[in-house]
Amino acid sequence: MEHTNHPLTFLKRFRYLILTLMVAAALVNAFVRYTGEWRLFWLSLAMQAWFMQAVFAYLRGGWVAIGPGGLAKDASPVGRAILAATAFGLYLLMFGYDGHDREGSIYERRPSDWTMPTREEIGRSSERK
Repeated sequence: MEHTNHPLTFLKRFRYLILTLMVAAALVNAFVRYTGEWRLFWLSLAMQAWFMQAVFAYLRGGWVAIGPGGLAKDASPVGRAILAATAFGLYLLMFGYDGHDREGSIYERRPSDWTMPTREEIGRSSERK
């Protein structure tokens, strides 16, 4: 009697839908977070595509690769599943990627940030020079 893996069969049946959802999620994330910052926009998309292809390759039964190495389709099923799960985890991790420090919003400032300096503060800044 052959053992069938029902969750994997389900995932393989809907692999193109899963790929479409992953691509759409990556594009929406990049547009929302990095519009106007095109270097980070393309970096985010490239990284997500890199991990996305490994997940899709696993679902279609092909070579699962992250970086220069990978596992062939006839390799250990457990190893392939672990590599695909790692790729999916890294894909999800890229949604939290924040490639730069943002300035604080004007809504997060305190009233003291908006006040004029006192005479003492002005005098101290000229003494330091």
